[in-house]
Amino acid sequence: MTTAPARLTAEEVTLHYGSFVALQAVSFTVPAGQYVVLLGENGAGKSSLLRCLAGWTRPTRGTVRIDGRPLEEDERAVRSRLKFVPDTPAFYPDLTAREHVDLVARAHRLAPTYRETADGLLRAFGLGAQSRAYPAAFSRGMQYKLALVLALVTDPALLLLDEPFAPLDPAAQLHLAAHLRRLAAAGTTVVASTHLLPPEVPPDRLLVLEGGRLVRDLPVAEASAGRGDPAHLPRHVLLEVLRRRTADPDA
Repeated sequence: MTTAPARLTAEEVTLHYGSFVALQAVSFTVPAGQYVVLLGENGAGKSSLLRCLAGWTRPTRGTVRIDGRPLEEDERAVRSRLKFVPDTPAFYPDLTAREHVDLVARAHRLAPTYRETADGLLRAFGLGAQSRAYPAAFSRGMQYKLALVLALVTDPALLLLDEPFAPLDPAAQLHLAAHLRRLAAAGTTVVASTHLLPPEVPPDRLLVLEGGRLVRDLPVAEASAGRGDPAHLPRHVLLEVLRRRTADPDA
């Protein structure tokens, strides 16, 4: 369990790539221990937003705060509390999966007990038997699982995931969704972008992006109101939200 849960705030986050506006004045707050999903069509700005939240990309304007502290104010200290897993993780070609875990542990000065945690995570994500293999030999889904292990072994207060369900098979998607729910219950703040979401384990909240703007911020229960199943997500919810906005821009 994280000893100090993180509260994430985006204030008017705007990002330009030349004349292209990837994000426009995106603002929201995610309290500690909440599991939030970013929804949106391709090009909506989900990956750009996550990179700004993680400190991988500096916004053109606006501020990202972790527990009230601007990310750029003390970037090393603030970023030590968060982990970001991009949609295509990168690995060292000459290190095995287990050696990657050991490298991360040394970099974060983890206590020797990390080995037990790491073994449990490798087994939980189906990588226990492949821990001595090289990531280049893994499928895309296995590579993403390894990246998740590397992030989770550090026990982050804030976990940011870009399309974590896309490379996984349905059983692994359900396992990951349940794991994210458990992390949130234990105090970890989780923000994930996705086009896929196991309906059995819904998030707490949806943030819907369209054209670089935040067009909806709503609890899952509200998004599925009238359907009788609060877990019935997310594709039809996204399409319904976008349909309503097209019909009534002020809705």
